Amino acid sequence: PQRKQVQTQSKAAPVPSVNPTVTVGSAFLRELPGWFLFSGVFLPVTLLLLLLIAYFRIKLIEVNEELSQTCDRQHNLKDGSSLYQRMKWT
Repeated sequence: PQRKQVQTQSKAAPVPSVNPTVTVGSAFLRELPGWFLFSGVFLPVTLLLLLLIAYFRIKLIEVNEELSQTCDRQHNLKDGSSLYQRMKWT
């Protein structure tokens, strides 16, 4: 009886333990050359991020200038209105 168990086990196909993430990752790196990853993925994404940073920096400077101008106008209007009220009361 023990011989039959050994024979049936030897006839069974061995199941390889394969990690799919390792094989997919290595196949991905084998199929895509490094220059394509750099010029086709890394460089455009980096340039896009730098462009967005520059755009929002310019917009922030513009908004800060507008806010400072409106604060100056409101300050001047308050002074003028108080002067007008003083002249009106006298």
